[in-house]
Parts: sequence; structure tokens; C-alpha cells
Amino acid sequence: MVIVIMTIMASLVVLNIGGVDQRRAMQAREMFILDLKKINKESTDQAKVFALNTQNATDVAPFSYNLYEYHDQSLEQIQQADRTWQLYKEFKTRQLPNNVSLSIQGLNTANYNKAKNEDLLGGKAPQLIWFGNGEAKPVRIQFYYAQQPIGHELELDHLGKVNEN
Repeated sequence: MVIVIMTIMASLVVLNIGGVDQRRAMQAREMFILDLKKINKESTDQAKVFALNTQNATDVAPFSYNLYEYHDQSLEQIQQADRTWQLYKEFKTRQLPNNVSLSIQGLNTANYNKAKNEDLLGGKAPQLIWFGNGEAKPVRIQFYYAQQPIGHELELDHLGKVNEN
């Protein structure tokens, strides 16, 4: 009888540890949503063009993301590619818990077929950009825990509003 009770208790402890990691992943997802809203507001208030930059997890560092600010060099005589997108120091790099990652997929890129600025919409442009005028590049974001999707997909529409499907 004692062995049965101890076995049940041990299995509950093992299940609870996995649940804690799952909750951490969901909490990171909620914090990410708050960051998206804050970035949208700050971009609009300051009329700055921001882009979300992600770094995949490695053996020594977890998945992380930070913010870059766009510097228009079209009026400068000497243009430097490494100065177009610069780290925005006001936004500290955020790290996701271990085994947590996210993917960003662009949506509706056909809407920008007449746009001329390759830095913002070309092949080298980041996937997630806030344009500083209340608009953003629409994307779909999915969070993963141990390569398994967690929560619903998030969609950032052209007005920078976060929608949870």
C-alpha cells in the first residue's frame, strides 16, 4: 500500500515539474504580447521605425529577442549597410525560458508592391516592422515549447494590433 502511494506521489511530482515549464512558456508568451503592444505605442508616439530581431537558441544561450531602430540613409552621401538597422538601447534584450521559441511569418506582402524602400520591405528587411505612423508589417507569430506549439497563433495586423486567434 505504501509503495502504491509513493508511486502515485512520485508521478504527480514529475507531472507537476512539466506543468511548471509549460506555465513559464505561457507566461513568456504573455510578456511578449505586452512587449508588442508597448513597441507599437512607442513607435507611434515617437514616430520611429522599429524592427523585432530574434536570435535562435544555442547550446549556451536561450532564444532571445531585441529591438532595432531604422536610420534612413537615403539623404547621406556615403551609405553604410551596417548603420541602417541599429540596436535600440531603450529596449533591453529579452530571453525566453529554456526550450521556448517563436516563429514569425509575414502576411499580405502584396499590399506593398508599389513601395520603393528596400530597407523596409525588401528581401533584407526584418519580418516584423513598426513604421512609426501607426502601421506595422502584418505577421503571424507562433510560440513553441520543446518544438510543440503552445497557445493560439498571434496575429499582428497592419495597425499593429495583436489578435489572439
